[in-house]
Amino acid sequence: TDIEPSRPPRHLNHTMILKALFYYLFCRDRQQQADTTPALGTDLSRYLGRWYELARFDTPFEEGLEDVYTEYRACEGGNIRVSNYGMDADHRRREAHAIGYPVPRSGQMKVAFVPFLRFLSTPYNILHVDSNYTNALVSNGSGSCLWFLSRRPTLDPDSFDVMRREALRRGFDLSDLHYTRHRYK
Repeated sequence: TDIEPSRPPRHLNHTMILKALFYYLFCRDRQQQADTTPALGTDLSRYLGRWYELARFDTPFEEGLEDVYTEYRACEGGNIRVSNYGMDADHRRREAHAIGYPVPRSGQMKVAFVPFLRFLSTPYNILHVDSNYTNALVSNGSGSCLWFLSRRPTLDPDSFDVMRREALRRGFDLSDLHYTRHRYK
């Protein structure tokens, strides 16, 4: 059973969105050497649902968050509703919502946290997903963001190692990888 802590004040949600926009505008070119080419043939309809973050590169908009997961839901016009959740150090739930605009025939979406500012959307590239759509490796276009995702809040070491090797093969430096804790399952 999922434990859903109480909703945070609205200003916390706005703060998370503002941090995401700040990151998009000023910090996203941290790592430009990695290959962030999306995996071709990714079926976004199979990608829908809940994904738990197992590890990430820390970014201002996720700083200090644990118990992070994201839900992807189909919405009108073939777009995808992206809802990000996490718990801060004070055990307050943080969330940010966005719209994903799928790029046809690729493992990529353009994600906009402020839909009416769609020109500020950022690439969301699925670099690797296993055949059962249970584990995924995701980055943005510049390689400054990297997420290890799973359908479960824990992952067997062999499956995690497959994603780690794929990230290394693509040129990611994993020395600053943050391993996400999951206290609520």
